[in-house]
Amino acid sequence: MSLQADSRGVSEVLGFVLVFGLVIASVGTVYAFGVGELRETRDFERVNNAERAFEVFADNVADVARRGAPSRGTELKLSDSTLGYGETMVNVSLDTTPATPGSDMNNSTGSISLSPVVMSLQDAGEVRYATGAVMRTDGNGPPRMTHEPDFIFDKDRAVVQLVRSVPRGTTQVGGERIARIRTVKTSRSTLLTRTETPVTLRFNVTSPYAPAWGDYLESEGFTCDPYTDDSTDISCSLDDVSRVTIVRVTVETTFE
Repeated sequence: MSLQADSRGVSEVLGFVLVFGLVIASVGTVYAFGVGELRETRDFERVNNAERAFEVFADNVADVARRGAPSRGTELKLSDSTLGYGETMVNVSLDTTPATPGSDMNNSTGSISLSPVVMSLQDAGEVRYATGAVMRTDGNGPPRMTHEPDFIFDKDRAVVQLVRSVPRGTTQVGGERIARIRTVKTSRSTLLTRTETPVTLRFNVTSPYAPAWGDYLESEGFTCDPYTDDSTDISCSLDDVSRVTIVRVTVETTFE
């Protein structure tokens, strides 16, 4: 009786090898490309969550600075991030040319340090609050403003309230914890006021987020000197403003 070779065993082994190789290739592809995308998605959501928390913080500061609340507390989940302070300098000035009566009056607020509250999320990005504005960066992306300050720029009127944060106690907290920022108003003063001949209102901002300020001011009708995403100084002006009120509010912020 002649024996014939049975190819079924060979076919099953070959099929197993092909399926196993396909599984290994799929896992390798997911690991090589999918993990990076998942990490980027996770980091993006972390910055989104921080941004939403800072919008709540901005509203709470507005309660204290504008609406007369004695104090407000805001909770933020740090999630392996650091909460501290940054640096932003603002100078608002009036250009009264040609000279008008009273031109010997103070036409500049001088340089005001806003001491913005900043949350740094390691390599994911950063979110900060400065005088009513919430701004963010995503990884190496350009800075942008996601929540505008409560400034008023009408046809012939400008009302600007500069909120200056003064740290009390520790200036940095971090780790995996729930942090609380307590805000208390300490003072309010009017720095500039005009109700006469139209003037040119000029904003000078020095900050790592200067481009975001430039984009915002241009959207409000200002004309800005040329700047790039890497600029740290911007200068923008608004012509023919008849009524100007520039107020500085100082708030005390404590990390708990």
